[in-house]
Amino acid sequence: MGRPISKRKADTRERALGAAITELRLKKGLSAQDVAEKVGLSDGHMNEIETGKQNPTFRVLQAIADFYRMRLSRLIAMAEKRYERSRRLSR
Repeated sequence: MGRPISKRKADTRERALGAAITELRLKKGLSAQDVAEKVGLSDGHMNEIETGKQNPTFRVLQAIADFYRMRLSRLIAMAEKRYERSRRLSR
């Protein structure tokens, strides 16, 4: 299943965003497949977003934020917080 969310690398903005998206999903007890289906993505594409290997489009980010009933700015802020924390820890 990969690294636990708390130990997942967030050393890039893409990985931090993926970790934030994964955290939201896990808190809701959903599978990546559940979320992918609701936002119109393949399972593989959702997995690549969550692991930071794929950069989501604005439309996809908005669909994810809408799915979780949150503002896109909050989702971005969650990712930015993870990224900044990772940067501080690596110094």
